[in-house]
Amino acid sequence: MNQNEPQIIELDKFVSKNPLVILGFVESTTLGLLTSSYLIEQVKLHQIAQIKSIHIPPVTVFVGGKMRTPFRIYMNKEGTLMVITCEVPIDDEGLYEISSALVRWLENVKPSELVVVDGIPIKGLIDKRTVYAAAESSNIEKLSITGVESAGSAIISGIGGALINECIGRKIDAVSLMTETSIDVPDPGAVLSIVEVLNKAYNLKIGTDILHDSVKKLQEQTNEIISKFNQLQKDKTQKQPEQSIYG
Repeated sequence: MNQNEPQIIELDKFVSKNPLVILGFVESTTLGLLTSSYLIEQVKLHQIAQIKSIHIPPVTVFVGGKMRTPFRIYMNKEGTLMVITCEVPIDDEGLYEISSALVRWLENVKPSELVVVDGIPIKGLIDKRTVYAAAESSNIEKLSITGVESAGSAIISGIGGALINECIGRKIDAVSLMTETSIDVPDPGAVLSIVEVLNKAYNLKIGTDILHDSVKKLQEQTNEIISKFNQLQKDKTQKQPEQSIYG
């Protein structure tokens, strides 16, 4: 094998039972990465493989008390859920090679469906958000029951888009789930929105208490900051000296 070609290195034996494959990466936002990291932690998935490529920055990630490469594949013990993640951006030049190698490997795993999570970048925070999907009409119909709306027209870029592109024609269902996420501050509400859809659409039963608490705390902090700012503005207005007619 050419050493410059991407390699999927299996680290442990695993059972595969047509798993749902959820993928989260660093794209225009970190929502995919945050969601995949949350799933790995909450479901207590174990790493089964890693991907090596000259197009993946040569960094080491310290996660869970272990040194790891950035592009990793996780699986649950039952073989029904797989999560694929990468903490670093991937060179555009390597998107085709990496996505092609990964999807070829996934064909042997026989996934039930691929779900790529991505964020729609916005400024600030919002109280309510919508989860959108880009998928074939049959999948859109299934997801619409959970409140997901069709993205209409969209261009899915980066490694997520490259992977979905590779799935087309390979008889692998692929979906992109997107929602608004802040690029200014941590946004647990965006992760919560995606996880709730995953739970409803795929019956994953992933705990969300931590996310709900994080959203509540962030909202309380935001309200406190707004309240203090408004009070400062009020005090500033009250302290302005009256204008004299004599100048």
